[in-house]
Amino acid sequence: MGSRGVLLALALALTGCGYTSGYKLPVGVREIAIPIFENRTLPLRREIEFDLTREVRRELQIRTAATLVDRSRADAVIEGAILSFRQGVLAEGVGDSVQETGIVVRVKIRLVRVRDGKVLLERVLSEHSSFSNIAGETISQATSEVMRDLAQRIVAEIEPWPVDS
Repeated sequence: MGSRGVLLALALALTGCGYTSGYKLPVGVREIAIPIFENRTLPLRREIEFDLTREVRRELQIRTAATLVDRSRADAVIEGAILSFRQGVLAEGVGDSVQETGIVVRVKIRLVRVRDGKVLLERVLSEHSSFSNIAGETISQATSEVMRDLAQRIVAEIEPWPVDS
């Protein structure tokens, strides 16, 4: 059997055992709205709410079977708020020059069923990243990395876990 045949057999075997790529959604949730996340950072970090919302929407489309819709047509809504954005020095060099800086971003998310307002999920998540000025890295790159990582975690959190009875 050629390499195509092996790949086809593997694909058929995986689909036959119920394997699907990506994450499952809670029962009854197929269409999801994701309004712009709130930005509660102090001091205010402008525009990061748009970046995180865009990343969550992208991850949801890539990793689930959900359809993104406006709130009026949604089965559920992902509500989010960026609670904090902290930046601090991780390593100093000669003469107190900053060599490495870290950021930590905390986010609160809720998945709310539209028809009855039931909260299906509520979590506070945080992610961190670091960057080195001497290596040519920037806070913008570190922030983008954190937003991607947070978006991946948010979408992963939505998947329901089986509960033992």
